[in-house]
Amino acid sequence: MGGYVDIHSHILYGVDDGSQSLEESVQMLSMAYEEGVRVMYVTPHYGSGKEKYNSDSLVEKFNELSGVAKGIGDEGIKLILGNEITYSSSAVEDLKCGKARTMGDTRYVLLEFDYEVSFKEMYKGLSAIINAGYRPILAHIERYYCLNKNYNDILSLRELGVALQINTSSVMTKFSAEAKFCRKLIREGYIHFLGSDCHRVKWRAPLMKQAVEVIKKKTPERYLERILFTNPERLQNNQFL
Repeated sequence: MGGYVDIHSHILYGVDDGSQSLEESVQMLSMAYEEGVRVMYVTPHYGSGKEKYNSDSLVEKFNELSGVAKGIGDEGIKLILGNEITYSSSAVEDLKCGKARTMGDTRYVLLEFDYEVSFKEMYKGLSAIINAGYRPILAHIERYYCLNKNYNDILSLRELGVALQINTSSVMTKFSAEAKFCRKLIREGYIHFLGSDCHRVKWRAPLMKQAVEVIKKKTPERYLERILFTNPERLQNNQFL
């Protein structure tokens, strides 16, 4: 696989609180390309109240941007459509009927919860997703208060079958407690994926290369290879991690 895979982005314009115009989306694609990204999952919010689209307009805009992305740089960027789904009791039914989207044509789903969710509620929700035959990826795990430095519960989510994603921006602040926590999770093998969670050119930009430079200094090569290449390839092929 050539280049990096960004599994979490809000690069599609005018559909949520991410990019606000086609021009901004093109700028963000160019930035992502310079950061070494060659595959990008387009994951607009679903169920968060930030949506500004219906399913038809979403696909139309995605197809438009996919055509543009193929012409970025010398190699282009491949776009794959999904959703970042805010978990609710209707999430399983919304997935089954196609209102909420999996990650491409796979059984993987990118999920987020309220940041103040209890671990019990989170575990119950993720279990429901798994029991319905889907494979959850928990978005930006560093944001949930119940998981902060709670390594036993993080491990129990992995054992349940949940894949864990960290935002690239969260590892980069040198003296940040959050960044220290995230870097530890990565170098000790807890994390499955990185994602930029990019929203705008000047707010949560599509960073990747900078984060990789930070984490590769102390991360065992086997974990880095798994996060950057092996797991993203398995995700695209709908294989178990």
